[in-house]
Amino acid sequence: MIGGEKGLIFMFPCPIAEGDIGSLSPNALHWLRQTSHFIVERAKTARHFLKQASHPLPMSGITILEMSDDDQGEMTRFLELTLKGVNIGVLSEAGCPGIADPGASVAAWAHNRNIRVVPFVGPSSIFLALMASGFSGQSFAFHGYLSNKKPELVHQLRQLEASMLKTDQTQIFIETPYRNGFILETLLSCLKENTRLCIACDIGSPNEDIIQQPVSKWRTENSVNYHKRPCIYLIGSTSK
Repeated sequence: MIGGEKGLIFMFPCPIAEGDIGSLSPNALHWLRQTSHFIVERAKTARHFLKQASHPLPMSGITILEMSDDDQGEMTRFLELTLKGVNIGVLSEAGCPGIADPGASVAAWAHNRNIRVVPFVGPSSIFLALMASGFSGQSFAFHGYLSNKKPELVHQLRQLEASMLKTDQTQIFIETPYRNGFILETLLSCLKENTRLCIACDIGSPNEDIIQQPVSKWRTENSVNYHKRPCIYLIGSTSK
């Protein structure tokens, strides 16, 4: 049973593929439909998701606050509703809030005030990519976005490769879709040819494409195939 005198902070996952409500757990959808107050990354996207999730309230009956660094006072006042017993849901654009997406600061605020934070099961492109990669899931590191300057990017990629080779730790990072050509070109120019690279693209969609192979084989691929498609990049090793 979820509940108490204080409200709760719900960390609700969102589909990572448009309209894929089936990727969310029944429990997450149940509590989502019981919640009327939300802190979100983007209000327009959140409203669209709530409609797709068949929220029983009209949008006029749902209170939504966008996450912003501009007015922390407004955010604090909104969060303080939990002290009066109001539950608040946190929504990012896609995937799980707090994992490569905003939301951690809300959870931290709640912990500092002994307010329970409740995470729900849902899709994360990072973990789905790792699951399908064939790389070690016992030890891995996620690095978010790397540098957009080539000299620094080359240095970072070589460091990730060295760390993987030394510790067998899977290295994971992401990039904005329009820069996939740049990142792939840089990867293939600076990594060793027998280093294994996995690119997980359009995860959860009908166009999902997850390929893991040595850099030498990637050099025969056409980077145009990944233009403007959301991708997760993994550098790792396999026992096979």
